[in-house]
Amino acid sequence: MVGDIDANTLRERLDQLFGDLPEQQTLVPVYDVAPKLGQLVEENYDLPQTSLTLAWPGVKPSAPDFYAAVLLNDILGGSYLTSRLYEEVRQKRGLAYHVSSELTLDSLLVTTETRSDCAAQTLSIVRDVVKQMAQQGPTGAELKASKKHLIGAYAIDQLGSTRSIADRLLDLQIHKADVDYNQRRARSIGRVTLKQVKAAAKKLLSAEPAILVVGPPLGGKDE
Repeated sequence: MVGDIDANTLRERLDQLFGDLPEQQTLVPVYDVAPKLGQLVEENYDLPQTSLTLAWPGVKPSAPDFYAAVLLNDILGGSYLTSRLYEEVRQKRGLAYHVSSELTLDSLLVTTETRSDCAAQTLSIVRDVVKQMAQQGPTGAELKASKKHLIGAYAIDQLGSTRSIADRLLDLQIHKADVDYNQRRARSIGRVTLKQVKAAAKKLLSAEPAILVVGPPLGGKDE
């Protein structure tokens, strides 16, 4: 909880909201899952727009190469207006309004929506961009810009409102992060080398992705 509230008032409100819940709960463990890669799943709908989701392996926050993967994701599609995917899919070809990537605990996800008659082309371009990143990695200039963005925009993106502060604190608690995480984060990002990001790109993006297509059948899709 964050905002203009004191501890006693908060206790009263929590009792009002949750006081009827039983004192003891039986929680079922949630086990780690591994995405089933190398498959194409098509959910066929007669829609003018097709949704594409591609999944590669992810990285846990406790992994030694976590921050290298964070920077990789930002360069690939996490930085909305400057990423490689945005440049190739949106800027150069106008195939989608939105294209992005997200690093989760078990996957690196790329998502976009495009006109259904452009879906196969868009899918092919996304795969080409990822393949190039896996083989060559980012440039030194891309890494420098990504570090600047991830460090400089953190407060605005993650701590700009009471809701975002609460969400961020909960996320840190779930992942059992230390109380000095916000201070260590900038230093950890700054220490990542280009070699480490290239290694993360090869490790994560060389796999054959799982692909989900929601829309009309791709037909002459370019595999």
